[in-house]
Amino acid sequence: MKRHVWIALLVLTTAPLSAQAGTLTAEQIQAEMLDKTIVTRRFGMRVTMRYRSDGVVSARALLGSVNGTWQARGNTICSTFPSGPAKGTSCVSFRRLGTNQYVSSEGVRFRVLD
Repeated sequence: MKRHVWIALLVLTTAPLSAQAGTLTAEQIQAEMLDKTIVTRRFGMRVTMRYRSDGVVSARALLGSVNGTWQARGNTICSTFPSGPAKGTSCVSFRRLGTNQYVSSEGVRFRVLD
C-alpha cells in the first residue's frame, strides 16, 4: 500500500539536477512553503507534501503516507526518510514558475495550495 508513496518520493528526490537560475533562498522557501500543502502528480496520482515548522516532512498519496525530517542547508531543503526507496537524505532547491507554482532542482513541478 505504501509502495506508491515510496515510488513518488523516489521520483521527487532522485532525478538529475537542473540549472540553478532563479533559485529561491532558504528564507523564501520557508516563507512560501513552510506549513503549507504542496501538491504534485506522479504516475497519474496526486501526491501532497507538507514541510512543517517542527522539522517534520510528510508525504501522502492515495495508497499511503510517510513522515521524515527536513532542514535548510544553504538555499536547499534536505529531506531525510528513515525507510523505503527514498531512504536517506536528499537535498533540493526550488525555482518559482508563477503564482504558487514551482519546480524543484529535479524538474518536478508542483503547486502550493495554502
